[in-house]
Amino acid sequence: MIKDIIWDFDGILFDTYPGTVNAFILALKDSGIEETSENVLNCLKISDSYAVTYFKKLYDLDEAFNDKYNAYKKDIKPEMIRPFQFAKEVCRQFTALGGRNYIITHRGESTLKFLEHYSMRKHFTEIVTKQYGFKRKPDPEAFIYLIEKYKINKSSAMVIGDRECEILGGKSAGISTCLYNTNNVKISTEPDFYIESLEEIINIID
Repeated sequence: MIKDIIWDFDGILFDTYPGTVNAFILALKDSGIEETSENVLNCLKISDSYAVTYFKKLYDLDEAFNDKYNAYKKDIKPEMIRPFQFAKEVCRQFTALGGRNYIITHRGESTLKFLEHYSMRKHFTEIVTKQYGFKRKPDPEAFIYLIEKYKINKSSAMVIGDRECEILGGKSAGISTCLYNTNNVKISTEPDFYIESLEEIINIID
């Protein structure tokens, strides 16, 4: 039985891509560049830092682009970032059963803003954001931090992510992995579980 779940945030608990893509498009437009949402999304699916590096190199952009993009991201209203269907219910039900939820995300403190807006913060034991300074996934450093701090039993823990970096990070830390493939990302590492709806999590933890 699963007793500890380590969640990703973007693309797993919350559908953050529409707001993030819009922020990226606006920053590009400020630099006189028109790009398709599809191209931006495909890069963001790999990672935020990959998208920034890719388009800066493609269009020879300077650091001002980063500042504009980050400013637009900070202005994203909570109403534009919504939890996926069943996210709130599953987290609440899991804690009611005695389980512990955690988050490891490359996102900053905006993670807390969105969780609090939707009254979900209380369902998480700890939320590890980029402010912690851990190496980016798939490095297992952040996973190991939670495992050691909360004395998590690896045999009853699971990582849930939407990208290969979460699957690789979980496997490196020695715990089960679950892929919620919300954006049809192709990965080469096989997860222990594969779901098409968060509602399926309840069946897995039992």
